[in-house]
Amino acid sequence: MDTRIATWPSERARFEVLPFARSLEQAAELPEKLRLTVTCSPKHGPDRSVEVAGQLRELGHQVTVHVAARMVRDRAHLDAILGGMAEVGADDLFLIGGDADPPHGEYSSAVQLIETVAEHPHRPRTIGIAGYPEGHPAIAEADLTQALAHKSRFADYVATQMCFDDQVLLDWVRRERENGMTLPVLIGTPGKVSRTKLMELSARIGVGPSLAFLRKQRGLRALLSRGSTADKLYDKLVPALDDPALGLAGFHIFTFNQLLETWRWQHAREEAHPHRHREPGHSRRFAEPEHEPA
Repeated sequence: MDTRIATWPSERARFEVLPFARSLEQAAELPEKLRLTVTCSPKHGPDRSVEVAGQLRELGHQVTVHVAARMVRDRAHLDAILGGMAEVGADDLFLIGGDADPPHGEYSSAVQLIETVAEHPHRPRTIGIAGYPEGHPAIAEADLTQALAHKSRFADYVATQMCFDDQVLLDWVRRERENGMTLPVLIGTPGKVSRTKLMELSARIGVGPSLAFLRKQRGLRALLSRGSTADKLYDKLVPALDDPALGLAGFHIFTFNQLLETWRWQHAREEAHPHRHREPGHSRRFAEPEHEPA
């Protein structure tokens, strides 16, 4: 088996946004074009994410669309999602299982859907899958490992769930490398967040789902109580980007719908850690982009 770690063009950070009007307003104010990832809203599903992706593309940003398998009704719905992505120029799909209970249609996990997406006529240029450094409350560790191995056969990268513990995250990456995973990994990290904004967001998308997610994350109390937590985590992880054995592609930053503030924060952290130039490589299916992603 080829155990070399696949790479792709270096991406210093991508920023996760919600499919709300505020995200579009802030994206229009950004002083540079970024890679923005649009989450799958529990209320509106992937269709709204594709719609917002099109509006972000019109602003000039590169766009990733999150698709929750449990919110895809059937093959016709998947056709519409992927066709819509192709039409608006959204070239990357981040496939997750999602928390919809019960599922809205035929699919209950990303495992059941990924092969169909990978072989679809409107397959996006790249497909991402989720990694869980701290496990999943509803899935056994052995099942997570098996699912990751299966999905990796059809994916181009892994983006981890948000984790506030750098050692847990890096240990997970090392363990998965030992298990044979060769995909590049994007590190899921929090940006700057205030308690007020977090509560505002929770109210808008449903207190139960959002807070239940956040409470699962180690270090949440510290993040909310000490403004330097995000800085410290970012600073600890930056050196790991240059470790070829880890195969880290960059950061997937959760903005909590504070895109502008998060971009300013990340830009300041990046200036504090000037990266050594790394020659971009390629994943198994990652074509050279028209311009370097931000």
